[in-house]
Amino acid sequence: MVMGLMGDGGLMFSRLASLLTILGVGLYFTGWIYRWAYFGYFQIEITTLDLPIESFFIAPLQVFFGNFASGEWSTFWRTFRVAIAISLLIYLTLKLLECSSGKFAHFINASRDYLLKISLKQRRYRATRTLQIFPDLQPIDYDKNFLNEFVIAGWCLAGLFYLGQTQGNLDAIRDAHNHTSMLPVVTVIAPENRLPLGRKINDLTDDPAVGNFRFIGDLELYKTLLDRDYNDKTQPDQQIVWRLLIDRDSQYYIFPSLPENAPSDTRPPLVIIQQSTAGEYVIILSPEPGQRNP
Repeated sequence: MVMGLMGDGGLMFSRLASLLTILGVGLYFTGWIYRWAYFGYFQIEITTLDLPIESFFIAPLQVFFGNFASGEWSTFWRTFRVAIAISLLIYLTLKLLECSSGKFAHFINASRDYLLKISLKQRRYRATRTLQIFPDLQPIDYDKNFLNEFVIAGWCLAGLFYLGQTQGNLDAIRDAHNHTSMLPVVTVIAPENRLPLGRKINDLTDDPAVGNFRFIGDLELYKTLLDRDYNDKTQPDQQIVWRLLIDRDSQYYIFPSLPENAPSDTRPPLVIIQQSTAGEYVIILSPEPGQRNP
């Protein structure tokens, strides 16, 4: 009896371990797809960020449930609809495989016999000899459990991919626009002539000293950023606010957020600042831009 209880306990533990493994793989896959889509919107390859592994297990909470604190329920209902759709697709696929396992071979054999009768009746001996070469097709012998698990895993991964990619793109678009962004406002203070963008604090009309810098690539893009290198609050409709996307390994990824009326296909440029020496730059973060003094 004791051995039986130990055996049942070991089997239960084994099943629990398998379930937790599958759950962990699903969460990691969803988190990776979400972050891949989110940072891909800002033209960053996720493998270059060296993100901690545990962050990929937390991100799916945003993918599945969204932000309940702000009264957002659309993400949860999307997850619910996708779960229902995936369940139906799994059921229909398994039923289709079950029905077609023997019927496919029967259909092929019946079609061959029918064509053989027609060729004999019409005395087309060459076609008859050709059809007689093919033997009867036997039903495919396959591991039903393995195929069922493969179908279930495939549809579940497809659903998780859709949820992760959709939520990642939506969150990236939200954070890219100034009026909806949840990213912090950033201010970078650097020694003079050490940063190719920026103005003097006491003279915002002064252009950056770019004479000592060289460039490769799109000069017009650089000149555009020179005109937008600080938060211009004089035009509320076209207000430029720089925000911090992420900082990893002393690299600060900042961008000028998009105005509310920006075209839907517009993406902000991204500026990467490399802090090579401790204390060389001062980074100030804030949830909202500061008020302009009258």
